[in-house]
Amino acid sequence: MPFLRTVSDRVWDYISPRKTQQRREKPFKVPALPVRSKLPERAFPETTPRSKVEHWSPKTPASPTDLDETLLPPSPPTSLHRYEEDFDGDTLVHDSVEDEHFKDPESDAYDANDATMVVDDGQYMEMRKPVDRTNEQLRQEIQCRELRQAGWSEDSVFMFQKLNMRGFEPLLPNPWKKDFVTLPLNLFTPNDNMAFIKADGLSDFRAQYALNQLFTVGGLARDAVLTKARKRTAERHIVQSVKKYSQWALRDGGMRRTQKGIKLFDTVACPKNVPSYVCEQKMIRKLHKLYRKWDDEMLSFDKTGLVAAPEEVPTLYGIIASHTVMAFVSYVLPTEPNPKGSLRTIAIFDFGKEGYDVWNSLAVAIFVIHCRNRMQELREFLPEPVVVHRRDPDL
Repeated sequence: MPFLRTVSDRVWDYISPRKTQQRREKPFKVPALPVRSKLPERAFPETTPRSKVEHWSPKTPASPTDLDETLLPPSPPTSLHRYEEDFDGDTLVHDSVEDEHFKDPESDAYDANDATMVVDDGQYMEMRKPVDRTNEQLRQEIQCRELRQAGWSEDSVFMFQKLNMRGFEPLLPNPWKKDFVTLPLNLFTPNDNMAFIKADGLSDFRAQYALNQLFTVGGLARDAVLTKARKRTAERHIVQSVKKYSQWALRDGGMRRTQKGIKLFDTVACPKNVPSYVCEQKMIRKLHKLYRKWDDEMLSFDKTGLVAAPEEVPTLYGIIASHTVMAFVSYVLPTEPNPKGSLRTIAIFDFGKEGYDVWNSLAVAIFVIHCRNRMQELREFLPEPVVVHRRDPDL
C-alpha cells in the first residue's frame, strides 16, 4: 500500500519533534522601534518684565453677546435683592388709600422691634448689656398706657410687649439647653412657669423639633431668592413654616379640630411686585370673614350654661409675607365709616438679613404660642367639632 505509506510519512513529518526543534533553532529578530521625528527647537526670546509687557495683547469682547457666561467662574452675590429697603416707610401695610381717613396717626408709630435687642447671632453675647429691671418695668407701663390710648386691645398690647421683650427675658425651659446649644443662656429658665415657648401636653421632643424647623425659615427664604425660584418663593416658605408650626401648637394644646376651621389668625403671601395695598385688602377680607364667623356662630354657644360668653370678639391677627419681609398685624373692628375694619401693624421682620434668623423665628413662635394659649381660654365657648365616620363601601 504505497499510497497509505506516503500519507503516514507526511503526517509523521508534520508532527515530528524534529520539526519543532528546527523551528526553535531559528534566530529571534527583535522588531525595530518606531522613531519619532523631533520637532525643531523654538528660539524663545529673553523673558524680562519689559519683554512681557511688550508682548501683552489684551482682547475685549466687542459686545456682551461675544462672552460665554458658562465659562465664567462662579461668584456668589454679596447681598440679596431687597424688595424695598425702607419697607414703604417702616411698615408694610400702612399705605392704604381708602383707609387714610379712618386711621389714627399714632397707631402706626409703634413697632415691637424698636426696643428689642435684635442683633447678629454671633455678636449677641458681646453687645448684651445688663437690664435695669426698675427702668424697664417703668418703660413698659408707660408704653402700655400709650398703646391703650391709641386704641389697642389688651390682647394686642400683651402681644406687642412680649415680642418687644424677646432677648431680655427667658423663653425656653432649661432642659432644652442640650438641644439648642447655640442659643444664649439667658433665653432658658429653670422655672417651667416662666417659659413661654414650651410643650403643653405632648412630649418635648415634638416641641423642640417644631422650633428647630422654624429656625430654618431664613435660610430657605434666602435660597429661594438666590435661585430665583418660581413656585417655592421666599414668601411661600415663610407662610408654610408658620402654618406647620401652628399645626403643631394646636395639636399640642388639644385644639387640632375646631368647628368650621375657627382660628385667631390668618396668613397672606404676595409676590414682591404686588403693591402693599393689595396685600392689605386681601388680609382685611380674610379677617373680616373670620370676624363674622366668630361673631355669628361661635361665641353664642355655651357648653355649660354657667359662664357667660365674652361680649366682644377676641382680637384677630394676620401675618403678611412679601418677598423676605414678614409683618404681624392686628384687626381693628369694623365701624360705621369703615364697615370692613382695618389693620394695625404690630411688628415687621426681614428674613433676608443673615444673622437674624433665630430672633425672627422666636417672634413667630411667640406669635403662634400666644394664639394657641388664647384659643385654649376660649375653648369652652367653642362647639365640639362634628366628626363624621364614613364607612368604606368596598368593605
